[in-house]
Amino acid sequence: METTSEKNNSKIIIIILSLLLAALAIFTIFNLKSSGDKIDDLTETKAKIETELNAKIAELDKAMTTNADMNDQLNETKNQLVSLRDSIMQLKTIDRQAIGKLNMRIAELEKTKLKLLKDVDSLKVANKLLGIEIDSANANIERQETTILTKTVENEELNSKNTNLTDKVNKGAALKISNVKAIALKERSSGKLKESEYASKVDAFRISFLIRENSIAESGTRKAHIVIQNASGKIIGEKGAFYDVNGQQIGFSDETDVNYDNNDLEVIAVTDIPQNSLSKGEYFIKIYLENRFLGSTKVTLK
Repeated sequence: METTSEKNNSKIIIIILSLLLAALAIFTIFNLKSSGDKIDDLTETKAKIETELNAKIAELDKAMTTNADMNDQLNETKNQLVSLRDSIMQLKTIDRQAIGKLNMRIAELEKTKLKLLKDVDSLKVANKLLGIEIDSANANIERQETTILTKTVENEELNSKNTNLTDKVNKGAALKISNVKAIALKERSSGKLKESEYASKVDAFRISFLIRENSIAESGTRKAHIVIQNASGKIIGEKGAFYDVNGQQIGFSDETDVNYDNNDLEVIAVTDIPQNSLSKGEYFIKIYLENRFLGSTKVTLK
């Protein structure tokens, strides 16, 4: 039979085992609860990280500019954030050590993001100032164009007035002649010239004209050309040619230099005619002064 001491020992052992089992059960329940809390806490942390990364990605999208180099840097940082977010979303489990590494990586990218956003802001300010300068420059250009246009119109009007005035002055300064006369002459045996109306006897023409007084004309030597033509237009005794003010080449029978002093000046020229070069009919004598036709007369020979 068991002794009373052995029974007491058995009871004590049972009590101790019961207490140990109870403690183990409590420890197990506590660990399970703590593990569940940890899983819930880590899952929530993962979701927060994903939300934070999405916000940062959206910031970079919004910060895109018209500057290609800046956009390349923004896209590079954005792609790193997207890659980090996608890798987190694919994780089935996550622990605190992994979260710590993720937070460090996120902090690095956050610094890069902030620097880029600061650069974007600086670029926007610079672009705004540049835009203001461009607008100001365009306004100045428009004002200058308006001023130039106004001055151009004024200059054109002034040039037109000057041209009209110059034309009037030129017209006023142009010389005029009058009293154009011509006489057919024959040479006597004594060498003297006598008027003749017979074509076969004419050796020369005495031609005279009056250059009128003109106070605004330029004084000095002027070239006069005398053109003698028959009824068919043939030039009699042609000695050369000149170009008139219209650019037409004209043959002449005689030329002389006239010293004009702004007063009335009578010009007399005796123009020799080749022997037997005339026949019965009309002959036209034209006077050109400084290559400009100024007057004419005619002589009729028998």
